[in-house]
Amino acid sequence: MSSAVNPAPMHPTPLKPARLPESLYAVGAYFLPRLMFLQSRHGAQIHWGDVAIALRDFPEHLRDLSSAEFWEEWMQRWSSLGEDYRQQAVASGTPAGRRRALRSAAACFHWAEFMYFADARHKTGLRRAVKDCFQRSLDHEAVSVSIGEFSYEGVPVPYYLALPQGRAAGAPPPPCVILSNGLDSVTELEVWAFAEQFLERGMAVFMFDGPGQGVNVGCNPIPAQFEKVAEHIVAKLEREPSIDATRLGFFGVSFGGYLALRVARHLGERFACVVNLSGGPQLAPYASMPRRLKEDFRFAFMGGDAHEMQTVFDSLALAPNGACGTDLLSVHGARDDIFPYAAVEQMDRQLGERHTLRSYPSEAHVCLNYINQYSIDIADWVAQRLLPRP
Repeated sequence: MSSAVNPAPMHPTPLKPARLPESLYAVGAYFLPRLMFLQSRHGAQIHWGDVAIALRDFPEHLRDLSSAEFWEEWMQRWSSLGEDYRQQAVASGTPAGRRRALRSAAACFHWAEFMYFADARHKTGLRRAVKDCFQRSLDHEAVSVSIGEFSYEGVPVPYYLALPQGRAAGAPPPPCVILSNGLDSVTELEVWAFAEQFLERGMAVFMFDGPGQGVNVGCNPIPAQFEKVAEHIVAKLEREPSIDATRLGFFGVSFGGYLALRVARHLGERFACVVNLSGGPQLAPYASMPRRLKEDFRFAFMGGDAHEMQTVFDSLALAPNGACGTDLLSVHGARDDIFPYAAVEQMDRQLGERHTLRSYPSEAHVCLNYINQYSIDIADWVAQRLLPRP
């Protein structure tokens, strides 16, 4: 007996495999590589077939990334695929099958919401679905992770503390890297994928949804002085016996990279090293950004009109005369249109020997085409500063 998955009605035109429309690829070529991200072992993950299935026959009249209608259609399609995976997890007869389907469901729900801003409550619901599916997908025999929450100025901050596998009994506690989200990333996908690089090298990782991040985005604004959140986390880790809080690193991606710069400037003496991935000391003018980025920043900061948002941007700019109290690595694309590369170059000249700048001349924000290469380099660079010499 044979069976068909999602059987289609008889039709005179032969069915064809799902394909990503060429025109949709053309308009979305910048961010489509992000959907694949890194090949995470435990984090939320999709595959190329998911992209083809979710986006096949995407209506031509909606293929304008600057329109809210595009992202509404995008959200509906990825949400539908996420529900398919969630139902597959329910139907699966094995723990391994359930975990794999839930990982895919979590990723689909994230891609449904990452540039969707029309309904804040619905976006938050999708982010909570990401977290729920991911946490139910975890194999605690394969990854040593504790899940918790603390409060920062009344904001609940969920977190994961993961420890490297295979440590010998009686071994000293490992160093720890704190990882920070950007505006539209989630801890369970992008940040977790980076975290695995540190875990593989014998370092613990602490990942969190701070105010205005992860499940908190759109519920409360990101605080300008985010280094105070980091200071709270450091104090928490100093009371954590499973890690060595005298050997700490900090990693931030995108806007989290900007936050990393603030950490290096204000808390540098508490960290052995800091990594800034595609952040910078100042933002491009708000008016120059495409619509989706304007909405992204407005949503995360819970801001108002263009004038108010530019005032926020101006308040975030880091003075050029700031010092750096730790080793700092910046990875940046020369064609970045969010954090201008010229300002990063100027920062590099000012900070001197404690700052290392690795640039990609042909790349835009987060240098997505080189993510596998530079993630290896970043984790190795951090390992050289946190782990004992062999």
